[in-house]
Order: sequence, then C-alpha cells, then structure tokens
Amino acid sequence: MKKKTLGSILLLIGALIIFGTSWVAPWWTSPVWSSAPPEDFEGTAWAAFGPIFMLMSIGVPIGIILFTIGILILVAARKTSIWLVMILAVLAVMSMLYPPTIAYYPIVFGIGGGLILLFFFLTVWFWIKNRKKLADNQKLASDFQFLSYLFFLLLAIQLCAILGNPFSGLYFPEKVLRDASIPFYYSMGLKIIFYSVLAWLFTFLSHYKWKKHTQ
Repeated sequence: MKKKTLGSILLLIGALIIFGTSWVAPWWTSPVWSSAPPEDFEGTAWAAFGPIFMLMSIGVPIGIILFTIGILILVAARKTSIWLVMILAVLAVMSMLYPPTIAYYPIVFGIGGGLILLFFFLTVWFWIKNRKKLADNQKLASDFQFLSYLFFLLLAIQLCAILGNPFSGLYFPEKVLRDASIPFYYSMGLKIIFYSVLAWLFTFLSHYKWKKHTQ
C-alpha cells in the first residue's frame, strides 16, 4: 500500500471516529441520559463509566491519534517532526482522560490567562509585520486569520471566567445556586460555542483564501 493511500485511510478513519463519537452519538445518548437520574442507569450499559460511556470517552482520543498519523504521512513529515508531533498529540489525548478529578487552583488560571494574553499580543505583533509584506490579494486571507485569533482569545476569556472565577465559578456550585446565576453561566456557554464556531470559520476562510491565491 502506498504511503499516500495509507495516510488518507488513517485520516478518514480518524475523522469518522471523531465525528461519530463527539457529534453524532450525543444526539442519541444525551436524550437517554437526561431522561432519568444517573442512579437509574446503574448495572446497565448506560451506567456512568459503563461500555457506552467509555466508548464515547475514548473515541475522540483514538480518532485524534489516527487523524494525526494520517496527516503526518500525507504531508511527508520528517521523522523528527513525526516523533515530536506524535508525542505532543499523545500527551494532549492523555490530558483528556487523566486526571478525571482535580482540585481548584486559581493561580493556574491566572498564569494561564497571562500566557494566553502574552502569546496573543506577540502573535498579533508578528501578524502586523507580516501583513505589510503581503500582496493586496493576500491581505483578506490574513485579515480572516486575525479574526480567528480574536475569537480564540474571546473563547479563552469566557472559559477562564466560567471555570476560574473564585467568586462564583462552577467549582463553587453553592454560590452559583445562592446567587441564582445558572442562567448567566448558560449564557456564557452559548457564547463559548458562538466564539468557537466563528474562530474556526475564520481559520477555514483564511486557509481557503490562501489556497485560492497561491494556486
């Protein structure tokens, strides 16, 4: 089998697994799990950490690894790049599964938020420098790229607010209930989805325009 064919097969299988377990399956499982309290599913295939739950939990990590291997084969990456990307991909996948529970460390959100802002500003600074050198027909693709950065930043800020807020974050459910702020957090959740969609939309549009003007 040619490497290109193998890469395409692995990429497709990985993409189908990711799509199936992270988007298609929840349309089937969510109505079931929301129909009754968790204890009603004990001893069945629908139980927490039961077979259905575990298949959905490990589906995305396995899909990501296969997807990444397929991409590396297709782009004919060097061995050093392959090992580096695969190690980071495996670590990223493991981070999705472990640890299942962890204490609340506000300083992590503080340090992480600071690093996100630092990398954002540095990225934009280099983006400004690079945009000046582009041809006019390439600048729209670059502008879409900037918009994707902006919405990824807004996404990160919302996540820090919903999870890292020491006054009423989701780690303090008693405060959320006391202040009747659940609708507020649902609103933030909708913003997170909205920003995510726009961030990936503008990422796609930037690559689409680059492809169009470099053919």
